[in-house]
Amino acid sequence: MLADRPQNTTQGESHPFGLAESHHRCSEREFATDPKSAGAARRWTRQVLADCGWEPDSEVVDDFLVIVAELVTNAVVHAVVPGRGVLVRLRQVGDGCRVEVVDGRPDLMPQTALVPREEGGRGLLLVRDLAAAMGVERSGEDKIVWAKVHHQGQLRAAA
Repeated sequence: MLADRPQNTTQGESHPFGLAESHHRCSEREFATDPKSAGAARRWTRQVLADCGWEPDSEVVDDFLVIVAELVTNAVVHAVVPGRGVLVRLRQVGDGCRVEVVDGRPDLMPQTALVPREEGGRGLLLVRDLAAAMGVERSGEDKIVWAKVHHQGQLRAAA
């Protein structure tokens, strides 16, 4: 089983997202394909957002954490590739943050007709309702399921 491996891209000033102001800031971490990874991804995301000045107890952060947990759970349940974890990437984009959940199953795309089943299938509906935007992309041997939220004035004033 893969262990959680934190990794921040660092191509600029010391900042939780790692990149200089002129670039999109990014932080990423790989999580094991384990049901507990959704909770670990939530905790990690909360810390990264707090380090970047997002109000940790705000409604927008709570919504974003639900989005992260749903996307990680979806990857763990439906897109497990033996020997690979699930990569969670946070990107600062414009007035918000985009989460990308990367798995090794580009052949297995999420349902486009989001219809809940009796015992599941509501996670992506919830993500769609909470996110400002969401989508799916293929990147080589990987699939990236992403969602974006706007910070909506939830950033703390600089000290």
